[in-house]
Amino acid sequence: MGLFSRKPKAPEYDPADCAAKKKRLREIFNETVKDGDSYEVLYACMYSSKFEEGFVFDTNTTTFCFYVMGYRRSDFCIVLIQVDSALENHSEAVFLDMDSIVNVSYDPKITKACLEYRKDYGSFGELLDIGGTSSKTMYGPKNIHQPEEKERFLDFLEAFRARLEQKGYKLDKWKR
Repeated sequence: MGLFSRKPKAPEYDPADCAAKKKRLREIFNETVKDGDSYEVLYACMYSSKFEEGFVFDTNTTTFCFYVMGYRRSDFCIVLIQVDSALENHSEAVFLDMDSIVNVSYDPKITKACLEYRKDYGSFGELLDIGGTSSKTMYGPKNIHQPEEKERFLDFLEAFRARLEQKGYKLDKWKR
């Protein structure tokens, strides 16, 4: 450690509120997806920024999307359900087309998992922040601490990467 470096602080969260939010994530997933109990569930966030140059002012707009993400290792299925920040309203389930994914990567510094689609698919892929939230989060649901869930999802992604390598795809480096 250097003279001016600081040890990163552990995220602050309320364990009781965290358990209640995880229970709510499971309820949302089970009422939306048939056979929901066969999936493992975790919270994920995706955001995108858009910069526009104006005549007088430049604007930068950031859009946040919050998801209940379920995955099943038996058939390598991933399901996303968009939720609001209060975890009250949710959308229909979106099943990812896992046959179109050609690369999987993970950046541990920003806790983002990237599922990249093939070039002719129409969109780049899914860039999911799976790090959870603290009690001081400015956006989205607060107090979702999920280190065990994140590690199980990364195990799932490593198994999926092995499947992609068997198919002959050239993958990015994997750091955990």
